[in-house]
Amino acid sequence: MNRFFIRNLAPWLFPDKTPYNWWKLARRKAFELCEKNSFDAIIATHDPLATLSIASELSRCFGTPWIADIRDSWNVQKLSSPRKQKLISKHERMLSSLANKVVSVSDGISDELGRILGKKIHTVSNGYDIDEVPLVQNREEGVFTILYAGNLSHSRNPRPLFEAIEKCIAKGLIPKKSIKVCFLGSSEKFVEHFDLHRFKTVSFSCEERVSRIKALSRIRSASVLLVLSHPNEKGVLTGKVFDYLNSRRPILAVPDDSGEIQRLLNLSKSGVSLTNPNEIALQLAKWFEEWKKDTQFKLDYDESEIRKHSRERKTEELVEVLESLQ
Repeated sequence: MNRFFIRNLAPWLFPDKTPYNWWKLARRKAFELCEKNSFDAIIATHDPLATLSIASELSRCFGTPWIADIRDSWNVQKLSSPRKQKLISKHERMLSSLANKVVSVSDGISDELGRILGKKIHTVSNGYDIDEVPLVQNREEGVFTILYAGNLSHSRNPRPLFEAIEKCIAKGLIPKKSIKVCFLGSSEKFVEHFDLHRFKTVSFSCEERVSRIKALSRIRSASVLLVLSHPNEKGVLTGKVFDYLNSRRPILAVPDDSGEIQRLLNLSKSGVSLTNPNEIALQLAKWFEEWKKDTQFKLDYDESEIRKHSRERKTEELVEVLESLQ
């Protein structure tokens, strides 16, 4: 009965205390810490909602100001079924309104969440670690490699890229044997879902997940890095984009989200955001010609803009929010 309650009832009755067993342990430990120490601030990172509810209760009991750090917003993004979305977004609004400050990961989410909550939302995006510089693996000789790092999902459709590559091959812009798409950490089931095998001339592979340091090494050794964006969701800016930025490899975002990713690539001059397969094909052909001259070719990046997204800089931004609590 206890297991049935925790798994099937608690998430609907007490979404702000889910996962329930974790909430009980975390809450008890948090109160022990606050009773023995004097903290200047509390930062609660959501998802899950339980972190926000614990922070809110601690703030009420000990008078400590707290920050609601929203990594994924159920009020802005579509994250689940309509029923669950409605329930969690309601509690997210309620708990966030109790916080002294609210932080989100992108300007798009901050703007929309600020409109919903009627308060200023601070943006502290994800970033990259300057010190994480793995050795570059040997590149596959003679192959222009397009790498996607991470798991695919039903909302991330790579077919426009495959259509573009087919066009490049058909027009003789890129030889078939000289281009390959690699999905690092992606399941084969998405190959079937998107029917990628219908693109007979396009060479691609799905590779198993590897450690972070190996993934970063693969990112640095790729010719082009692929981002599969969410054009219908405001403010989606995944952490991998910043690891891509730090690699100084050209980035191709498909489709054009006309939002956060496009803005980031334009400001940093790190790549392009495109939707039309013909435009994608022209861009790939252009980069392929540069790659033939120098397999380590680079774009004319804006280094000062890229450095804004280091974790060192993100820490400074979070410090500014903390200092504003005083």
